[in-house]
Amino acid sequence: MQPADAAPPPVPLDEDLPRLALRGVQLYEEIAAVFAASGKDCAAATTKLHALQPTYADVAAANAKVLHEGAAKELRAALEPYAPRLDAAAKAIASSTTMAECSDDREFTNTFDALVGAP
Repeated sequence: MQPADAAPPPVPLDEDLPRLALRGVQLYEEIAAVFAASGKDCAAATTKLHALQPTYADVAAANAKVLHEGAAKELRAALEPYAPRLDAAAKAIASSTTMAECSDDREFTNTFDALVGAP
């Protein structure tokens, strides 16, 4: 039995879509920052992406679960308040020198895909 003043157990990330949306945006912003700092250095980018995995593994897993359960519409709604931030980060990632230079590097792409939860 928990004491009356004990905090309730945390809600799983896949059940807290506003929190999942925010963490997803933060993930993309951190990836954009990694790419801005790494430039053409694929090994550095890969190492920095690996370093993000422990912090964001729950985001990829929760996204996969939400999508598998058919709640994509609800997740899109939760992301809406963050649309400008997400769009800016996604644009920075897609147009980065790192993405252009490293997209043929298997270790880089595998690390990136694992981090963002690509199928």
